[in-house]
Amino acid sequence: MVVRKNHVQPLSEPEKAFGLALRSMRKKKNVSQEEISLEADCDRTTVSLIERGLVSPKLSTIVKMCHVLKIKPSEVMKQMEKSPHFRA
Repeated sequence: MVVRKNHVQPLSEPEKAFGLALRSMRKKKNVSQEEISLEADCDRTTVSLIERGLVSPKLSTIVKMCHVLKIKPSEVMKQMEKSPHFRA
């Protein structure tokens, strides 16, 4: 990770692209990080770290979070692939 003026930036582009896609979809559904964490059985800090691209979520966590948002995991992946941060 790279630290810049008290902000931690992700080193990996796919994680950042995934996190931004997840955050965008969460906000569209008007769901808080707290709601996702409670229903997906993970910590709110974990949701924040995922959305900022600082950690790579387990597949089971992705599925649980998408279930809370009532979307398919593939929808997040499709949006991730459209991100300028995504590089295959």
